[in-house]
Amino acid sequence: MEREPTGIPGFDSMIQGGLPKGSVTLISGSPGTGKSIFCQHFIWTGATKYGQRSLYISFEQRVPDIYEQAKRVGFDFEKLEREKKVKFIFIDITQRRLQEGATFIDIIQDEAKRFGADRVVIDSLTPLANFPISLDELAHYGFIGDIDKILLPALQEDLIVRMQVHKLIMALKDLNVTSLIVSEIPKNSEWLSRDRVSEFMSDGVIVMHYLGIGATSNRSLVVEKMRATKHVEDIVPFEITDKGLVVKKPEEAYKV
Repeated sequence: MEREPTGIPGFDSMIQGGLPKGSVTLISGSPGTGKSIFCQHFIWTGATKYGQRSLYISFEQRVPDIYEQAKRVGFDFEKLEREKKVKFIFIDITQRRLQEGATFIDIIQDEAKRFGADRVVIDSLTPLANFPISLDELAHYGFIGDIDKILLPALQEDLIVRMQVHKLIMALKDLNVTSLIVSEIPKNSEWLSRDRVSEFMSDGVIVMHYLGIGATSNRSLVVEKMRATKHVEDIVPFEITDKGLVVKKPEEAYKV
């Protein structure tokens, strides 16, 4: 199987050298765990080491804010974007009719094809859960048919969200790109994502944890699943450095 290395020191050896090419992997965790930096490290590696083009779709942060955050960990994406190696797009999910007759999924697919993207990041799915669309909008954008709108007047908001996430993940797979999608884990939740469907549809799931104790911090991650891949199942510590993420080797994880 072809692999797409993340370039994160200590991590790729945990998953047989990288993410399966063409796969969709969920990066999940509570706020502040380093999910976005993980994704940024992934596309930085693709652009700088493998000559791949990467598309980064943000539903939450505007592009200048992402640039500033990334610079703090050593990623100068403004330079790479000028060189047409990466492309960052902010989509305001609250603006329903983004283009005449187009959905946000249409826009993502069109941009990925036009740019010739090899790697795609969706950061994050959380706004889809916070701003579910109506039945009329579902029908308008083709998520459901007009007959479904009549038969399902009491469709629950969480089901609508799951329908959108399902369609998005299927669209990413159809593009045949290697993708990362980001989601949050609500406090005290038994699920691995806010939408409760992405962890089942994704080919891989990586959960990131953060525990701050006094002046110290403890960050760790675990590969919950990775299809067609033998992977380390331990919870492994990592650090955020001025060169991105660094994961401790599994054999060093529990050394005192």
